Amino acid sequence: MSHVAHLAKRFVSSFSRRDASDAELKMVRSTLSAGECEMWIRFNKADRRHSVEVANRFVALRPGATRNEIAGVLLHDIGKIASNLSTFQRVVATIVGPRTKRYSMYHQHEEIGVDMLRQAGSHSEVIAIINQTCNADVTAAFLAADNI
Repeated sequence: MSHVAHLAKRFVSSFSRRDASDAELKMVRSTLSAGECEMWIRFNKADRRHSVEVANRFVALRPGATRNEIAGVLLHDIGKIASNLSTFQRVVATIVGPRTKRYSMYHQHEEIGVDMLRQAGSHSEVIAIINQTCNADVTAAFLAADNI
């Protein structure tokens, strides 16, 4: 799927008010550390759903995925919470680029997420998913799962 199609799908799904299910929340809590879970819960509903959907697709592609790999996938967009942008503002930021401080933060969400996870004491394998320094097969599965 192209990047634009992926973003369009995310935009449309952002209008749903549905949150992650109880079973999905249980999976998240059993996968993430307490500090990671505290950050994850700060996601808006759409980001929580996306996070779980990507993790489920990732596990389908890599049935032997480790806890750290799954945690990294669950947290791959965690840096977006720092910009505190609404869905509409994210669309504008995507179109106009990093013209304001918050739009810049949105465009740098991977780097911000890495810093947040380091401060939370996340394992280096969790962080490696976000900055894509992990095994090439893991990176390929993550990117495929995120762009469906």
